[in-house]
Amino acid sequence: MGPDGYTWGREFISTEPDSPRQLVIKKQWYSFMLWGRLSYDPALPDALFKRTLGVRFPKAPANTLFAAFKLSSRIIPEINRFFWTGGGNDLAWFPEACLSHPKHHGFYTVKDFMNGATASGSGMLSIHEYIDAIKRNVPTSGITPPQVAAQLRLDASQALKLLDAMPPAGANKELRLTMGDLRAMAYLGDYYSDKIMGATELAAFDASGDEERRTSSARYLQAAVVDWKLYAALATRQYRPQLLTRIGYVDLNEITSNVEHDVEFARK
Repeated sequence: MGPDGYTWGREFISTEPDSPRQLVIKKQWYSFMLWGRLSYDPALPDALFKRTLGVRFPKAPANTLFAAFKLSSRIIPEINRFFWTGGGNDLAWFPEACLSHPKHHGFYTVKDFMNGATASGSGMLSIHEYIDAIKRNVPTSGITPPQVAAQLRLDASQALKLLDAMPPAGANKELRLTMGDLRAMAYLGDYYSDKIMGATELAAFDASGDEERRTSSARYLQAAVVDWKLYAALATRQYRPQLLTRIGYVDLNEITSNVEHDVEFARK
């Protein structure tokens, strides 16, 4: 585990920075704690981390916050298993923006998802494998794209429900921003859920010529636009656009036009 192009010095993208700016190891204390302690002893119980959150945020319900953390943290690993860009090269895949470096590929469209591959050993079927099995009327063995989309939707919706149930963070800036991060990840989960379904329905249209599947695809992809705008608005409220070593300049609001283009692609 290493920074690999990201400097563990002082954070540099917060829209509400401390003065002086926080050290990354201080800001991301919970992540470093999980890696360090669970690497040393993977059998540590959840109760330890719930107690830790309770001490850090004494006015927040620790069990609820822990559960929201757990659900939101599933989003990125789930989409990484489903949409595998080959070798896990961070030049090729930045899931927080559905993006690679512009000279590599740029934004991954609904067409890319239709033709994408899943990670080896994930047990997931790619969209083209799934549609091909349906077309040939053979049983599918593995986790289907609609099941992946449903899991993303479930994790996101449950996380949002828990966050909605939490009391306001009040003057605790760290808690407020943490809850914002978790909410943003849930919105991203909704985006990928709708994008996967939009790509699956469009692939089904390609295979069958059924116009209802194309209409369904456009509807899912239009919902994905709404999801993306919620995600981008919240994320950019907390973080400035940034220049990443492997990916290039990332501005989530600028990417919105690419997300919207998916809808037109499906319609046409």
